[in-house]
Amino acid sequence: MKHVAFVLCILFLAFSVRAVAPSELLNGGKVIYELPYPGITPENPLYIFKQIRDKVQEFLIRDNLAKAEFLLTSSDKRAHIALILTEKGKTRQAVEVLVDAEEKALAIPRLLRESKKQGVAPSEGFVYTLKLSNAKHKEIIQELVKLIPQGQDADVLDAILELNRRVATELTHL
Repeated sequence: MKHVAFVLCILFLAFSVRAVAPSELLNGGKVIYELPYPGITPENPLYIFKQIRDKVQEFLIRDNLAKAEFLLTSSDKRAHIALILTEKGKTRQAVEVLVDAEEKALAIPRLLRESKKQGVAPSEGFVYTLKLSNAKHKEIIQELVKLIPQGQDADVLDAILELNRRVATELTHL
């Protein structure tokens, strides 16, 4: 009897879990992707130590997939910091942090290609997460474009959008 109940539970779970289509991850035009908690922001005097720690950690990670995951988390945290700074009216700082976030995101596809050459391909779930992250970053950039005063940092934001497009293009070729 216990085995029958166990099998029925497994079958129920197997058939109730389904893949989520990208259109289902949009809620009123917004990407449903939760950014990780960023910790301290550039306003904190200890932020420089956080940056140093992150650079050391990134340098010490040798596995390409692990480094790609670390860069994704780091990039998402920086995008979240940019959102926080934007809400506080510190758009110039937000733009600087967002540039850093997109540069980190741009390094990920190269790492994944190198990993594939070594015989270790990223999971489909990780690639899907990268695409969601990229869409969320684009959404943040577009929000920032609306909030900055006209003419201020417009060329930098265009460059950030171009970086975001390059990341999206490279992710489609994985």
